[in-house]
Amino acid sequence: QAEEVPLRLIAKLFLVAILMGPAATAADPPFAGTWRGNMYDLPAVVLTVKVEGGKVSGTILFYLLHRNTEHDPWEVDMKHSNPLPLIEPKFDGKTLSFQVSHREAHPPRTLNDPPVAFRMQLTGEGEARLKNLVEDQGEGLKMTCDRR
Repeated sequence: QAEEVPLRLIAKLFLVAILMGPAATAADPPFAGTWRGNMYDLPAVVLTVKVEGGKVSGTILFYLLHRNTEHDPWEVDMKHSNPLPLIEPKFDGKTLSFQVSHREAHPPRTLNDPPVAFRMQLTGEGEARLKNLVEDQGEGLKMTCDRR
């Protein structure tokens, strides 16, 4: 019976390790995950942020929203919506800052455009505001995180 105690102890420790696995992901930085913002009740932005080995990376997808006249409903143009890599993403504890290439935004007129700077400020658990720093957007676009 002396051999059973260590086996039970190992089994219990193994079980504890398995159960604590999800707790380890809870220690991820608060901005890591998939963030979504809507305009006109339609998807407008999807921002995916990852942290691996202390390095921040990710992509952002801007959906092209359009309507034919001011009286028509807004629609999402999926053909012209492609994810772009984040350039030089940085996080200072409450704010994620990054740039995005604007070259492919509206070619050919944007082919020589410099990158556009963005800032996402955390406002609560799984909530943030995303601002384009080139354009005055007031408070910015409300973003919510899927990974909570």
